[in-house]
Amino acid sequence: MPLAPYTGYVPLSKTSLSCKVEELQIMQSDKRTFGFPLYTIFCAIPLIKDYEVYRSAIIEIEYSPKDSYHSHIGGAIVQISKRNKDNHLCNVLSVSNRQGFIKQSEQFEDRNVASDDTSNYKIVEKNDFAYNPARINVGSIARLTKFETGIVSPMYICFRTKDCLLPEYLELFFESRNFFYHIQKRLEGSVRLCLSYEELCNIPIVIPSIEKQKQVDLHLSKLAQKIDLEMKILQFVQQQKTYLLHQMFI
Repeated sequence: MPLAPYTGYVPLSKTSLSCKVEELQIMQSDKRTFGFPLYTIFCAIPLIKDYEVYRSAIIEIEYSPKDSYHSHIGGAIVQISKRNKDNHLCNVLSVSNRQGFIKQSEQFEDRNVASDDTSNYKIVEKNDFAYNPARINVGSIARLTKFETGIVSPMYICFRTKDCLLPEYLELFFESRNFFYHIQKRLEGSVRLCLSYEELCNIPIVIPSIEKQKQVDLHLSKLAQKIDLEMKILQFVQQQKTYLLHQMFI
């Protein structure tokens, strides 16, 4: 199977050379076999980091604190609390701070932690948001994109955007330091700190035109796709390197 073409170049530096001494020795002893895979790995890792830093910088600039705010999140979202009556839905989801919405069975390693009776669970549909009030301070808030519908624990707070705010644009705001700054100011509770829906609604946000929101989302989506592509190339080359190393010692 031929190697996928490498899609970028970053000059090598001492800081980017993170492989083991043994791997360097192997590369020097057989450059034809290992030179390209290792070279690609050396280039891809800093390149991916550069893309991630660039994407984060755009988010911070776009959603940086403003001298005056004309809107709050509450003016552009609607809380939802439709219940799973008759237990007709069985796709129980959780919100992870790393993976977003995931099947609860995957998060808890195939253990069923949901109640047998899920009639009180909340129904979420594609592009709806949900968060755990006690874990939003570590990033457990997400937009549903992987599934058309699902149900979440009654403890989750669920909402969707109004027509004036694209869900993609709000999702990017939730990645910003500005958002987490406002979260920390609004956490309440004596034993476990939580963010209520009312306090979420009080967080200020600048809402540009829909056209501007689309432009921001398009640009950042392209960057995210580029990062995903480079990650896939890196994983493939690492697998090939492992295979070649294995073949050497057979």
